Amino acid sequence: MNKVFISPFLIIIFIFTSICLSACKSQGSDFSNIEVAPYFDEDLPSGVLEFTNLVLDSENCNRIIPLGAINPPGHTFPTDHIYLLQRATDLPVYAPTSGKVIYIHEPSAYGDRAIRIGVTNTMSYYLGHIILSPDMKVGDTVTAGQQIATTGNTSCVDFGLLNKNIVNGFINKNLPLTTIYGDKPLSYYIEPLRTQLYSLVMPPEAIDNPAFIYDEGVTDGLFTQDKIGSLSGNWFEEGSFADGKYFQWEQTLAFTNDVYYPNQIRIAIGKDIPFQNLAVITQDSPINPGDVTIESGIITYYLYNANNTYAGVPTGSRIGLMLVQMLSDTRIRVEIFWDTLSENKEFTDSSWFYER
Repeated sequence: MNKVFISPFLIIIFIFTSICLSACKSQGSDFSNIEVAPYFDEDLPSGVLEFTNLVLDSENCNRIIPLGAINPPGHTFPTDHIYLLQRATDLPVYAPTSGKVIYIHEPSAYGDRAIRIGVTNTMSYYLGHIILSPDMKVGDTVTAGQQIATTGNTSCVDFGLLNKNIVNGFINKNLPLTTIYGDKPLSYYIEPLRTQLYSLVMPPEAIDNPAFIYDEGVTDGLFTQDKIGSLSGNWFEEGSFADGKYFQWEQTLAFTNDVYYPNQIRIAIGKDIPFQNLAVITQDSPINPGDVTIESGIITYYLYNANNTYAGVPTGSRIGLMLVQMLSDTRIRVEIFWDTLSENKEFTDSSWFYER
């Protein structure tokens, strides 16, 4: 593979992006029997929301990471919200549409908060990693374009949308309600704001590089990757839900695609291993996870470090090899070897089993 020079500037951008993605990770929680009340307000009127105002002034938003980004272990599963990468801290944050404050998350380890605002009885949105106005409280009404906060101590603002009317099709629904009901926030913007925001969906290498052309057509992104009878999507290590326990992110695995380059395969694993964010290159002619079935038998994926890429393609050498086999529609066997030379391996007693 041709080597690509990566400038220090791009390395800095990658570091800030990683901080942004890691900032909103959770440690694994019990999402069973969650009350819907903090997510939707049934007393609000029915209807469909419409975003009419920017969250950040246009000159303050550098670019947007769409739905589906991964950053294991905290974001092994593709993210159900987008990221507005800010140009600085302490910038004004505005309500994109009017609504009622239904939940405020207390200060995180980063000293910032999150807010959830109901707009209809089935739709709400949330903003995270922001410093809320000190007098903001649950029950308050906000109006479109009202400044409700300033940007926090991370490099981005989280922006998510919840829609109780949609079905995302996850095979195992033991997931946060923000994932179960997650929707595409940018698609609900009025024009010309929607087109303006879609133009900011771009990879880090496109920033301040007029020569770089990004034309993959990604707009909203995609975080619902589960496909029945295939390898594609989210998996939980066997035993994650034993004895009434709930999964930890270390027990998760996802077969997905690059958030900006959907033709590039990505594998995210929450285990404490040397590399957790893995890439599979198209030059190796891999089978797409969505095409892997029980009949496919044992599949071999040659692994690369997905944290070092340019235009979606890993820039470094091969770091390992993964064996994976679908034992049933809901159970797989996986093993990783940090072997950079072998064309194939055989499963050992050290392999892991995942289910969904």
